[in-house]
Amino acid sequence: MGSMRVGVEWMERYQVPLYLAALAVGAVVGVLMPTVARPVELAINPVLGLLLYATFLGVSFVRIGQSFRDWRFLATVLVVNFVLVPLVVFVLSRIVAHDQVLLVGVLFVLLTPCVDYVIVFTGIAGGAKDRLLAAAPLLMLAQMLLLPAYLWLFVGAEFVAAVDLVPFVEAFLLLIALPLAAAGLTHLAAARTGWARRCRRSCWGRWCR
Repeated sequence: MGSMRVGVEWMERYQVPLYLAALAVGAVVGVLMPTVARPVELAINPVLGLLLYATFLGVSFVRIGQSFRDWRFLATVLVVNFVLVPLVVFVLSRIVAHDQVLLVGVLFVLLTPCVDYVIVFTGIAGGAKDRLLAAAPLLMLAQMLLLPAYLWLFVGAEFVAAVDLVPFVEAFLLLIALPLAAAGLTHLAAARTGWARRCRRSCWGRWCR
């Protein structure tokens, strides 16, 4: 367990070079071995689910309740993410407003950034990573619920009416609800069994104290 914790700490310390190296390896593999594209594509959702499980495992579920009572922090996070950022995105997206396909892609990327990366970069900058981590489930849920409204405002009602909502529902269930529930069950097991408690402390001791 000690070696696992050392490995996690090493990866956190060098996570930016590791991200860049992973991008480079992915690009090389994609160019040299295009036949792996389909199997890798099928693995995207399971891998994302595992990554989000790991993210939610670092959430103290007690702190989630506490974060809801910290109205000043919560209001700041929600206003920045869902009021100020969309205004900036709207201005930037006018550059590609003539091309609906490109416009929608830009809106998806800028309006729904990956919350776990935000947590990582907040930690690197010395910000309130723990409180942001506790608020992550709420932020992800708000992104899912508000994205159709933003698309309606920025692209138009006709586009929103033509969008298939099934993938969004599947993404919410598989990439938010399921990893969050699994992390909650892991916390519950850690409170009752020694092996789960030791495993959690070894991997996530700094977040789950």
